Amino acid sequence: MNEQVRGGRIPPLQGFLGNAGVQLTRADTATADGFETTFAVNVLANYVLLTELEFAAPGRIAITGSDTHFGDLRHNLGLVPGPKWDRVDRLVTPGTQGKGRRAYATSKLAVIYLVHALARRLPEGVDIYTHNPGLVPGTGLARGSNALGRFVFRSVLPLLRVTPFATGPKTAGELLAATVAGRRPGGSGSYVDRGTVTSSSPESYDETRSEALFRELAELVRAPRTPSTAPPSQR
Repeated sequence: MNEQVRGGRIPPLQGFLGNAGVQLTRADTATADGFETTFAVNVLANYVLLTELEFAAPGRIAITGSDTHFGDLRHNLGLVPGPKWDRVDRLVTPGTQGKGRRAYATSKLAVIYLVHALARRLPEGVDIYTHNPGLVPGTGLARGSNALGRFVFRSVLPLLRVTPFATGPKTAGELLAATVAGRRPGGSGSYVDRGTVTSSSPESYDETRSEALFRELAELVRAPRTPSTAPPSQR
Protein backbone atom coordinates (compact mmCIF):
# COMPACT_ATOMS: atom_id res chain seq x y z
CA MET A 1 0.00 0.00 0.00
CA ASN A 2 2.78 2.46 0.86
CA GLU A 3 4.35 1.83 -2.55
CA GLN A 4 1.06 2.81 -4.17
CA VAL A 5 0.94 5.97 -2.02
CA ARG A 6 4.49 6.94 -2.92
CA GLY A 7 3.80 6.24 -6.60
CA GLY A 8 0.78 8.54 -6.53
CA ARG A 9 -1.66 5.79 -7.44
CA ILE A 10 -3.67 6.18 -4.23
CA PRO A 11 -3.75 8.99 -1.64
CA PRO A 12 -2.34 8.53 1.88
CA LEU A 13 -4.73 7.56 4.63
CA GLN A 14 -6.60 10.18 6.62
CA GLY A 15 -8.40 7.85 8.99
CA PHE A 16 -7.85 4.67 10.96
CA LEU A 17 -9.97 2.85 13.54
CA GLY A 18 -8.31 0.15 15.61
CA ASN A 19 -11.33 -1.53 17.17
CA ALA A 20 -10.24 -5.18 17.00
CA GLY A 21 -9.55 -6.75 20.37
CA VAL A 22 -9.78 -9.89 22.45
CA GLN A 23 -10.35 -10.67 26.12
CA LEU A 24 -9.54 -14.23 27.14
CA THR A 25 -9.85 -16.13 30.39
CA ARG A 26 -6.27 -17.41 30.00
CA ALA A 27 -2.99 -15.62 29.34
CA ASP A 28 -0.98 -18.62 28.21
CA THR A 29 -2.24 -18.92 24.63
CA ALA A 30 0.02 -17.92 21.76
CA THR A 31 -0.29 -16.64 18.22
CA ALA A 32 1.38 -18.44 15.33
CA ASP A 33 4.46 -16.28 15.98
CA GLY A 34 4.61 -17.29 19.63
CA PHE A 35 3.31 -14.03 21.10
CA GLU A 36 0.80 -13.95 23.97
CA THR A 37 -2.53 -13.62 22.17
CA THR A 38 -4.10 -10.68 24.02
CA PHE A 39 -1.06 -8.43 23.78
CA ALA A 40 -0.45 -9.41 20.16
CA VAL A 41 -3.98 -8.54 19.03
CA ASN A 42 -4.66 -5.52 21.23
CA VAL A 43 -1.26 -3.82 21.07
CA LEU A 44 1.28 -5.29 18.68
CA ALA A 45 -1.10 -5.42 15.70
CA ASN A 46 -1.96 -1.73 16.12
CA TYR A 47 1.72 -0.82 16.37
CA VAL A 48 2.57 -2.68 13.16
CA LEU A 49 -0.28 -1.13 11.20
CA LEU A 50 0.22 2.43 12.41
CA THR A 51 3.97 2.46 11.86
CA GLU A 52 3.73 0.87 8.41
CA LEU A 53 0.88 2.96 6.99
CA GLU A 54 1.29 6.54 5.78
CA PHE A 55 -1.08 9.25 6.99
CA ALA A 56 -1.70 12.79 5.80
CA ALA A 57 -3.27 15.81 7.46
CA PRO A 58 -6.00 16.37 8.25
CA GLY A 59 -6.15 12.88 9.69
CA ARG A 60 -7.72 11.10 12.62
CA ILE A 61 -6.75 7.81 14.31
CA ALA A 62 -8.59 6.11 17.16
CA ILE A 63 -7.68 2.95 19.03
CA THR A 64 -10.21 1.37 21.36
CA GLY A 65 -9.05 1.34 24.96
CA SER A 66 -10.77 0.34 28.18
CA ASP A 67 -11.31 1.75 31.64
CA THR A 68 -10.14 -1.62 32.96
CA HIS A 69 -6.67 -0.05 32.75
CA PHE A 70 -7.51 1.89 35.94
CA GLY A 71 -7.66 -1.37 37.86
CA ASP A 72 -10.05 -0.10 40.53
CA LEU A 73 -13.59 -0.83 41.70
CA ARG A 74 -14.93 2.50 40.51
CA HIS A 75 -14.06 1.85 36.88
CA ASN A 76 -14.60 -1.89 36.44
CA LEU A 77 -16.82 -3.00 39.36
CA GLY A 78 -14.15 -5.49 40.38
CA LEU A 79 -14.81 -7.58 37.26
CA VAL A 80 -11.26 -7.30 35.90
CA PRO A 81 -7.95 -7.34 37.83
CA GLY A 82 -5.77 -4.27 37.44
CA PRO A 83 -2.88 -4.15 34.96
CA LYS A 84 0.53 -5.55 35.82
CA TRP A 85 3.19 -3.69 33.87
CA ASP A 86 6.40 -5.39 32.78
CA ARG A 87 9.00 -5.31 30.04
CA VAL A 88 7.57 -5.93 26.59
CA ASP A 89 9.62 -9.08 26.11
CA ARG A 90 7.76 -10.51 29.11
CA LEU A 91 4.35 -9.10 28.18
CA VAL A 92 4.51 -10.93 24.85
CA THR A 93 5.51 -14.18 26.55
CA PRO A 94 2.51 -16.46 27.20
CA GLY A 95 1.85 -17.13 30.86
CA THR A 96 3.55 -14.10 32.45
CA GLN A 97 0.31 -12.24 33.27
CA GLY A 98 -1.33 -15.11 35.10
CA LYS A 99 -5.02 -14.56 34.28
CA GLY A 100 -6.43 -13.57 30.92
CA ARG A 101 -8.41 -10.61 32.21
CA ARG A 102 -5.30 -9.14 33.84
CA ALA A 103 -3.55 -9.50 30.49
CA TYR A 104 -6.48 -7.61 28.96
CA ALA A 105 -6.20 -4.72 31.44
CA THR A 106 -2.45 -4.57 30.90
CA SER A 107 -2.89 -4.52 27.13
CA LYS A 108 -5.29 -1.58 27.43
CA LEU A 109 -2.75 0.33 29.52
CA ALA A 110 -0.25 -0.42 26.76
CA VAL A 111 -2.68 0.98 24.18
CA ILE A 112 -2.60 4.34 25.96
CA TYR A 113 1.20 4.29 26.11
CA LEU A 114 1.24 3.53 22.37
CA VAL A 115 -1.19 6.36 21.61
CA HIS A 116 0.92 8.82 23.60
CA ALA A 117 4.11 7.71 21.84
CA LEU A 118 2.50 8.02 18.41
CA ALA A 119 1.03 11.44 19.25
CA ARG A 120 4.63 12.63 19.68
CA ARG A 121 5.62 11.23 16.27
CA LEU A 122 2.73 11.61 13.83
CA PRO A 123 2.77 14.49 11.33
CA GLU A 124 1.17 17.71 12.51
CA GLY A 125 -2.54 17.64 11.76
CA VAL A 126 -2.83 13.87 12.20
CA ASP A 127 -4.49 13.32 15.58
CA ILE A 128 -4.64 10.07 17.52
CA TYR A 129 -6.93 9.16 20.42
CA THR A 130 -7.67 6.36 22.83
CA HIS A 131 -11.43 5.77 22.79
CA ASN A 132 -12.98 4.16 25.86
CA PRO A 133 -16.44 2.71 25.13
CA GLY A 134 -17.00 1.64 28.74
CA LEU A 135 -18.55 -1.71 29.49
CA VAL A 136 -20.49 -2.85 26.41
CA PRO A 137 -22.35 -6.07 27.24
CA GLY A 138 -24.05 -7.79 24.36
CA THR A 139 -20.97 -7.87 22.12
CA GLY A 140 -18.73 -10.85 21.45
CA LEU A 141 -16.00 -9.70 23.85
CA ALA A 142 -16.66 -12.55 26.31
CA ARG A 143 -16.91 -15.28 23.69
CA GLY A 144 -13.74 -16.88 25.09
CA SER A 145 -15.26 -17.24 28.57
CA ASN A 146 -16.83 -20.36 30.00
CA ALA A 147 -20.59 -20.94 29.72
CA LEU A 148 -21.36 -19.06 32.93
CA GLY A 149 -19.23 -16.08 31.90
CA ARG A 150 -20.88 -15.90 28.50
CA PHE A 151 -24.33 -16.06 30.11
CA VAL A 152 -23.52 -13.25 32.56
CA PHE A 153 -22.09 -11.04 29.82
CA ARG A 154 -24.99 -11.72 27.47
CA SER A 155 -27.95 -11.76 29.86
CA VAL A 156 -27.06 -10.17 33.20
CA LEU A 157 -24.65 -7.32 32.53
CA PRO A 158 -26.96 -5.68 29.94
CA LEU A 159 -29.10 -4.68 32.92
CA LEU A 160 -26.34 -2.21 33.82
CA ARG A 161 -27.11 -0.12 30.74
CA VAL A 162 -29.45 1.94 32.86
CA THR A 163 -26.41 3.00 34.94
CA PRO A 164 -23.31 5.00 33.95
CA PHE A 165 -21.26 1.79 33.98
CA ALA A 166 -22.50 0.24 30.74
CA THR A 167 -23.40 1.20 27.17
CA GLY A 168 -25.37 -0.65 24.52
CA PRO A 169 -23.62 -1.76 21.31
CA LYS A 170 -25.51 0.75 19.13
CA THR A 171 -24.69 3.74 21.34
CA ALA A 172 -21.10 2.57 21.75
CA GLY A 173 -20.72 2.36 17.97
CA GLU A 174 -22.12 5.84 17.47
CA LEU A 175 -19.73 7.32 20.06
CA LEU A 176 -16.78 5.53 18.50
CA ALA A 177 -17.74 6.79 15.05
CA ALA A 178 -17.96 10.33 16.42
CA THR A 179 -14.43 10.07 17.81
CA VAL A 180 -13.14 9.11 14.38
CA ALA A 181 -15.32 11.24 12.11
CA GLY A 182 -17.05 13.87 14.24
CA ARG A 183 -15.83 17.14 15.69
CA ARG A 184 -12.23 17.12 16.88
CA PRO A 185 -12.60 15.87 20.46
CA GLY A 186 -9.42 17.43 21.82
CA GLY A 187 -5.66 17.49 21.54
CA SER A 188 -3.87 14.58 19.94
CA GLY A 189 -3.15 11.83 22.44
CA SER A 190 -6.30 12.50 24.48
CA TYR A 191 -8.34 9.82 26.25
CA VAL A 192 -11.93 10.00 25.01
CA ASP A 193 -14.34 8.39 27.45
CA ARG A 194 -17.67 7.81 25.67
CA GLY A 195 -17.43 11.05 23.75
CA THR A 196 -15.81 13.20 26.43
CA VAL A 197 -12.11 13.96 26.77
CA THR A 198 -11.00 13.11 30.29
CA SER A 199 -7.95 11.89 32.17
CA SER A 200 -6.86 8.29 31.99
CA SER A 201 -5.19 6.70 35.00
CA PRO A 202 -2.18 8.45 36.57
CA GLU A 203 -0.11 5.38 35.68
CA SER A 204 -0.91 5.86 31.98
CA TYR A 205 1.01 9.15 31.78
CA ASP A 206 4.40 7.55 32.43
CA GLU A 207 6.39 8.84 29.44
CA THR A 208 9.38 6.65 30.25
CA ARG A 209 7.21 3.55 29.94
CA SER A 210 5.55 4.90 26.81
CA GLU A 211 8.87 5.47 25.05
CA ALA A 212 10.27 2.14 26.24
CA LEU A 213 7.18 0.36 24.90
CA PHE A 214 7.54 2.01 21.51
CA ARG A 215 11.25 1.19 21.32
CA GLU A 216 10.80 -2.41 22.46
CA LEU A 217 7.93 -3.00 20.03
CA ALA A 218 10.20 -1.84 17.21
CA GLU A 219 12.88 -4.29 18.31
CA LEU A 220 10.31 -7.06 18.60
CA VAL A 221 9.06 -6.52 15.05
CA ARG A 222 12.60 -6.59 13.69
CA ALA A 223 13.32 -9.89 15.43
CA PRO A 224 9.99 -11.75 15.74
CA ARG A 225 9.71 -14.91 17.76
CA THR A 226 8.81 -18.36 16.53
CA PRO A 227 6.14 -20.67 17.94
CA SER A 228 8.81 -22.57 19.85
CA THR A 229 9.09 -19.68 22.34
CA ALA A 230 5.61 -20.45 23.71
CA PRO A 231 5.32 -22.54 26.88
CA PRO A 232 5.42 -26.33 26.32
CA SER A 233 1.62 -26.54 26.71
CA GLN A 234 1.21 -24.22 23.74
CA ARG A 235 3.66 -25.92 21.35
